[in-house]
Amino acid sequence: MPLKKNGGHRFSSRRNVEARMGSSRRSPQLTILVRMGWILRSESRRSYPSASPPLFLFTAPLESRLNRRVRTGTEGTNMLGSLLLAVALSAAPQTTVVLDANSRALIGDAEHQDMQLSPNGRYIAVARHEQGGSFVLILSAADQTLVKSLDLGPGAEVGSIDWLGSDKLIVDMNRKRNDFGGSIWDPWFLLFTMSSKHGVSFPANFIGKIDNDDQHILVSSCESRGEGCACKHEDHHGCIYEAAVMDVNDLREGSRKTIAVAPVEDASFTADHAGAIRFAWAVNDQDQSKLYVTNNGKDWTLLNDESISNVDIAPVGISRDNRSAYLQVEHTDGPDSIERYDFATGTRTVLLRDAVSDPLSIIYSMDHREPIGAFFGPGRPQARFWDPASLDARWRIAINKAFPDSTCGVPSADADGSLVIVSTENDRDPGAFYLLDVAHHKATLLARKYPSIDPKKGLPTEPFAMKARDGLPLYGFVTRPAGARTAAPAVVIVHGGPYDIDDEWGFDPEVQLLAQHGYAVVRVNFRGSAGFGLPFAERGYRQWGAAMQDDVTDATHWAIDQGIADPKRICIYGASYGGYAALMGVVREPSLYRCAAGLSGVYDLSKMYSWGDTHRSDLGVYYLHRVLGSDKAQLDSRSPAKHGADIKVPVLLAHGVYDVRAPIYHAEEMRGALNSAGNAPEYLRYDNEGHGLGTVDHRVDFYSHLLGFLDANLGVKTADTSAQVAPDPTQQAGPVSTTVH
Repeated sequence: MPLKKNGGHRFSSRRNVEARMGSSRRSPQLTILVRMGWILRSESRRSYPSASPPLFLFTAPLESRLNRRVRTGTEGTNMLGSLLLAVALSAAPQTTVVLDANSRALIGDAEHQDMQLSPNGRYIAVARHEQGGSFVLILSAADQTLVKSLDLGPGAEVGSIDWLGSDKLIVDMNRKRNDFGGSIWDPWFLLFTMSSKHGVSFPANFIGKIDNDDQHILVSSCESRGEGCACKHEDHHGCIYEAAVMDVNDLREGSRKTIAVAPVEDASFTADHAGAIRFAWAVNDQDQSKLYVTNNGKDWTLLNDESISNVDIAPVGISRDNRSAYLQVEHTDGPDSIERYDFATGTRTVLLRDAVSDPLSIIYSMDHREPIGAFFGPGRPQARFWDPASLDARWRIAINKAFPDSTCGVPSADADGSLVIVSTENDRDPGAFYLLDVAHHKATLLARKYPSIDPKKGLPTEPFAMKARDGLPLYGFVTRPAGARTAAPAVVIVHGGPYDIDDEWGFDPEVQLLAQHGYAVVRVNFRGSAGFGLPFAERGYRQWGAAMQDDVTDATHWAIDQGIADPKRICIYGASYGGYAALMGVVREPSLYRCAAGLSGVYDLSKMYSWGDTHRSDLGVYYLHRVLGSDKAQLDSRSPAKHGADIKVPVLLAHGVYDVRAPIYHAEEMRGALNSAGNAPEYLRYDNEGHGLGTVDHRVDFYSHLLGFLDANLGVKTADTSAQVAPDPTQQAGPVSTTVH
C-alpha cells in the first residue's frame, strides 16, 4: 500500500495543501477517484509517487493521511475491445439507462490535461489524451500551430510535463497494462529534446530543477541502506536516500554528484531554487512524521517530531530568495496554519490561519516559484494572501476578478512573466486553459479541458452549514436538478477515505451526472473528513458506523427539513468508505432510504485485518487499530455484511476483481448475506479493475446501471441531457478572451 513513507522523491506537500482549485491536471473522473481516497493533485505539479513497491493506480489507502504522497494520474481507457464490461451475477432485476452524449462526456477522460509554457515563451507543451492513451504536443505559443509531437508509446498516462530550459521537456508518466484498466505505480521520467522524438528515461527519482541551469537536475536514490535493508525498494527497515546533481547530457547512474544524505529512513527531500537540499521529511510505522532542516546537506537539525509535538509540519514551498520556507502546520486546537520559516534564525511566523477551514490549496506566484497565499473553505474557496499589495497577489486577484464564476490556477509562465497560462474551473464547468498576455492584460482561450461537455447544462452547487445532533458544526454541498422548486428525489453521496478526504466546491462529474438526470445531490463532510483541522479528523476515529454515520443521517434529515429532498424518495450511495457508509446507512436507518448502492466498498470491518493490503505493513496495522479498534464484537456490530437481514431495501453492489485495497471478498460476503435474507442485490463484477473503475467503458456501464437502479427505486424517468446542437468548443467554457485588470 502506498503509505506516508515517500522514499526520496521530491516532497509533495500534504494532501490538503495540494492546489486543488483550477489545477491544470484536474479532470472530472479524478474527482470521483479523489472521493474514494485514491488521488492527489497539485497546482505545483510536483506530486510524485511514493517509494512503495509498484501497485495498481486505483489501489490506495482508506486513510489518506497514509497516502498524502499518492501520485496524480489519469485513468486509462480499455484497450481490449473484446473485454466484457460487467459480469452481472444476481437474481435481482436490472434496469439500465442508455447514457446520452453529454452523460458519456461527463464520465470520460480529459482531452487537454496540462499546458506548460517554455521559458522563452515560444512554445506550449500540451498533455493530451485520446483513445488509447496520452501524448504530448509542442505548439507554437504565437498561433498554436503544431511544432512537434512526442511519442510516449502505447498506453501512456501523463502525470506532469515540465520544461528544462526551452529545448528540453521532462515528462512524468505511467504506462497502462493491457490486462488491467489503470496505470501502474511504476513511474517513468522521460527527458525529451526539441531535436528528438523519443525520450530518455531517468535512472533515479526526480527531485527538481535548478535555477538558471538547464543542464542539471536533482535526483534521489536509495544507494545507502539502513540496517537490514537488502534492496533499493522499501521494506520493513526502509532505505537511506541520497540526493544528487545529475548532468542531463549524461544520464548514467555513475554521473551523479551526491549533495545530501537523508538523516532518517524513507525520507522525502525538498530543495531550494539554487538546488540546495533544505528539508527531509519522513514517517515511521506509527504514522508519526519528522521534519529535518539543513544548510549544507550534511548537518541536519530536527525541526519537528510528531511523537513529541503531536502535530505534523510539512514544507509547501521556498521563497524566491531562498532565505525562508513556507510550512503547513497542524494544530491540536483547530485548523492548520501556513507559517514562514526563516532559515537563518529558525523563527516561525504565522501568515494565515482560518477559524474553520484548513488551507485547501496553496496559491503560488505568477512564475510559480513561491507560495503567496491559500484558498480557504468551508464553502466556495476564498483566496487569501499574506501580502495582498504584492504584484503577484494583485495579479492573482485580477485573474480571479476576470473569471468571477471560477476558481483559477496559474500552472505555468515564461521566464520574464510576459506570458502566463491560466486554468479555470467552477461548479458547472470542468474548465479551460487561457494564455494571458500580461502587457496587454488580455487572456485568450487556448482549449477547453473537456470539449465534449456542455457547461450550459451544468447545475450550481451551493454550500450549506448545519449542526450534528451533538452540536458539532458540519458543512456540505447541495446540487439541485434544473427547475427544482419543491422537494426532489435525492441521492446522498458519501465520500471515501474516510480520513483526509473531503467533499468540495468545484466541478464534480458524478454530482452533475445525477443532478442533470433529475436528482438532488446531498454531500456532507462528516466528522473525520479533511479540511477542518486535526481535531475534526480525530473525532471520526473509531466512529465507523457510529457518529460518522449519524452525521450523514443528520444531513439527510436536514435536506428533508429544508425542502430539498423528498422524504419518500432518497437513496444513499458511495464508493470505498462511501460504499460502506451507504450499506451501513440502510442498516441503521431502515425507513430513511429507499435504496443503497456501493462501489468498491468494505463491508466487514474485522476482515480488514486479514483481507486486502492495508494490514500487510506495520503502518497499516497501526492505522487499523487507531481508526477502527480491534474489538471484534463491536466491529461486527458495525459491519453491514453481518446485518444482511436488517437491510430491507434494494441494493446495488459493484466491485473490481483486482481490488487489493478492499478485495472483492467484501462484496461477495455482502451479496451472500443479502441473498440469505431473501434480498438479492443487483451485483456487478468488473474484470481487470482494481479499487475503482479505470476504463471509460466500465464507467459507462456502471453509471448506466446506477441510473437505472435509482430510477427504478425512486420513480424518476431519466431524461436525455444531450445538447440539441453539439457544443461549440470555443464558446462554451466562458469567454474566448477577457480583459484582466
